[in-house]
Amino acid sequence: MNIEVRPLIFNNILVYETKQLRTDWQEGLFVMEDFTLAEDIYKNGPIFFSVTSETNEDKFGHFTYYLPINDRVTLKDETHFQFHESFIVEEALAMRQADQEVDFHAAYQKIKNYAATEDIPIEDTYFVVLLEVYGDIIIDLYVPIQDRSEEK
Repeated sequence: MNIEVRPLIFNNILVYETKQLRTDWQEGLFVMEDFTLAEDIYKNGPIFFSVTSETNEDKFGHFTYYLPINDRVTLKDETHFQFHESFIVEEALAMRQADQEVDFHAAYQKIKNYAATEDIPIEDTYFVVLLEVYGDIIIDLYVPIQDRSEEK
C-alpha cells in the first residue's frame, strides 16, 4: 500500500461535530444525509470526517464530519451544523483504500510508523475520505503533516 504526500482541499463545506464511540463512526454520515435532504442542500463531493482521540485506548472520539456542497448556505438557528467557505490541508500523508486495515486506527498507525521512519512530523488528527465509485466505497486516509516552514 503506497503512502503519498497530497493536499486535501474543498470549497463550500457543511460541518457537523460530535463526540461518540469510535465504532459508531457511520452515525454522523446518517445525520449529514438527513440534514441535507431536509434543507434541500446538494452535495458535490465526497463526505469525509476527522477523528481525534484522547488516547489510543479511548473508545470515544471527537468526530468532525465535512460535506462539500454546491453553494454557500446560511444556517439560521442551527446549533449543530456550520458552513465554511473552504477546507484546506496543504500537505498530508495519504493512503488509498485504508479499510484494508483492521480499522481506521490501524491504518493511522501504519502512517504514523511510516512518518517516524521518514522523520516526517504529523498531526494527531486524521481525515477519512469516503469516495463512492460504481456503487462501492473507497476509503482514503489523510494525516496532515505539521507545518515545517520554520525549519527551512
